[in-house]
Amino acid sequence: MRYIEKGEEPRSLTEYKQKKDAYFDGYPYKDHIRERLLKEQGYLCGYCMRRLNSVKDVKIEHLLPQSKLKEDPKEALNYKKMIGVYYGNQNTARDKRALTCDAHRGNEDLTVTPLSKTCIAQIKYRSNGEIYFDEPDIEKDLNETLNLNCNQADAYLVTNRKEAINACKRQLLKLQEKGIWKESILEAMLKRYERTDSEGRYEPYSGIVIYYLKKKLRTNKKN
Repeated sequence: MRYIEKGEEPRSLTEYKQKKDAYFDGYPYKDHIRERLLKEQGYLCGYCMRRLNSVKDVKIEHLLPQSKLKEDPKEALNYKKMIGVYYGNQNTARDKRALTCDAHRGNEDLTVTPLSKTCIAQIKYRSNGEIYFDEPDIEKDLNETLNLNCNQADAYLVTNRKEAINACKRQLLKLQEKGIWKESILEAMLKRYERTDSEGRYEPYSGIVIYYLKKKLRTNKKN
């Protein structure tokens, strides 16, 4: 995961919410939300960090399931609690073990949230590409509820995160082939992964690369 800084909601959503009987399924311009989420998240899924290329790839996710908002339908129109996620193989998976993100979550509550810098800062990754958390409730969110360590067809999340690390290492080796990588090189690479490119896109699975580079920088400073 990466931290998501929420911006302003689409104007059409603001106007629609003024209606007395406004509710999420009745809002006719959901692509306006999808487009805003795409740009806000650097074209990555808010959970697994895989590439979202267009609004067709984006599922609007409510951090609090809509099924639990029946007493206040307008709360489902709260843009500050929406993120854009991958469809999670729901159209291709043969069993739940191959589903990820919202498709695997269903109506389960979540403790983890990409909208909290503190939460994202505590997420960890193993060298094999697995994501984990030291606190049991959030570890359950990541590994069980969202199935973010899925490594099956169309959702090789662990493998893809490991390859993201390997790609970063190959770039570092081009800059310095031998010895401990210089702090200046690591910092420059970190900035590259923390920022979007000229088209406003983050690198897929960049959360694990940022974690790796920060860990390397801490180790270098200790030495």
